[in-house]
Amino acid sequence: MKLLVTRLFLSAARLWLIVFLFMGSINGPVRLCAQDFGSASPPDLMKDFEALRQRIRQNPRDIAALNSLGIIYAQAGKLDDATRLWRYALNIDPNYIHLYNNLGSALKQAGRKEEARLIFRTGLTRSSSYWIYYNLGLLEKEERNLPAAANCFKLCLQQQPGFEPALRQLADLGYHVQLPPTQPVRPLTLGSYKPPVETGNIDFYPMLPGGNTEQGNGRTYSSGSTYASRSERTAPAVFTPLSLADCDKIIKEFKTAPQDRYIALTFDDGPHHSYSREILDILRREGAKATFFVVGSRAETYPDIVARMAAEGHDVGNHTWEHRGLGKSSSAEGLQSLRRTNELISGITGKPCLIVRPPFGQTNQKVRELIHGQGWHEIMWDSDSRDWENKNPDRILYRVMRSVSPGSIVLFHDIHPGAAQMLPTLIRAFKNNGYRFITISELIAISNAS
Repeated sequence: MKLLVTRLFLSAARLWLIVFLFMGSINGPVRLCAQDFGSASPPDLMKDFEALRQRIRQNPRDIAALNSLGIIYAQAGKLDDATRLWRYALNIDPNYIHLYNNLGSALKQAGRKEEARLIFRTGLTRSSSYWIYYNLGLLEKEERNLPAAANCFKLCLQQQPGFEPALRQLADLGYHVQLPPTQPVRPLTLGSYKPPVETGNIDFYPMLPGGNTEQGNGRTYSSGSTYASRSERTAPAVFTPLSLADCDKIIKEFKTAPQDRYIALTFDDGPHHSYSREILDILRREGAKATFFVVGSRAETYPDIVARMAAEGHDVGNHTWEHRGLGKSSSAEGLQSLRRTNELISGITGKPCLIVRPPFGQTNQKVRELIHGQGWHEIMWDSDSRDWENKNPDRILYRVMRSVSPGSIVLFHDIHPGAAQMLPTLIRAFKNNGYRFITISELIAISNAS
């Protein structure tokens, strides 16, 4: 017994020594600054960096946090620090598959191809992961080992039939494969993207200053903000919070057939290291489904959260790689951003992604043609929570309840705390009146059927 206790003590001491040295390196020579990230949302990533460091201080064995912190190092171009961290994390949990993908890809990017191949193959001894097979296939293809590459893509498809990136790689190698149709039966634009039509005592939302005005869906709005209507700008700043009973009374005024009682909750700009998890916990507890439009660079940082979204029955949609307005990008740049994000989403979830929400709601004929031309659906919204502007949960609930209607697509953001705090009341009020909360995929199926 004493020997066992001694071994456990020494093991724990060794772990804490490693963590001490590692955390010291973060506070010392490995400091990051906004310039390290280029255009990849530096303020958000720096906040994530600090939050992840705090999580690791509290729990040095937090594998998801260690993995995410390594991704942030890689995004900042510090591949040596990223690979060192991922190797350390693998010593803690050699079954965490994301680590093999990330470490192998980083080694490949650094030109250390044999090490990368070894890491991928080691990962496959732990799990027959289609994503590892795919990444190993990319490595073999880059090394011109074409038969080996084709075999990896085939093994990937054995694990995940219909995985589009692998199908396209095989087609590029000259194999006859059945690719998904380039366009569904009818690409849709869902959601009217209009300011909330609110009555009574509503909030006062002045037009935010600054930024260029853009044209979107026939409306002018300031870059980085949602358009504020005349009634919103001139309404008195009187506010009364709504109770569950108040919400119930509003919903009862809707005259809707039982089969049409549904709402689509959507969340943009995540995933966030804590708020997204909190929202997922609430949705699971309340028995509601939602759709998350993720930013590719953030989804890359938190693959475990994206995987959880899909595993729990939610939709994961495309919100571009860096949240740059598609109307300001060239068609080639916009398409590259969307395809890169789609491939990441597919790699994490194993499912094709066919839904896109343009950042800021910035759309026009060119943007719609870009999205529809790939067989994707453009998803806007009908009810705007404006949770980015005022994070008070009572005000967010009020804005939604004064703009929502049966069949609405409601816009939230899972990078702010307010939505999570009011979500249980909103869900319970609608469920008390026979409403269900559906994903955008379900809404598309309803639209096609009608």
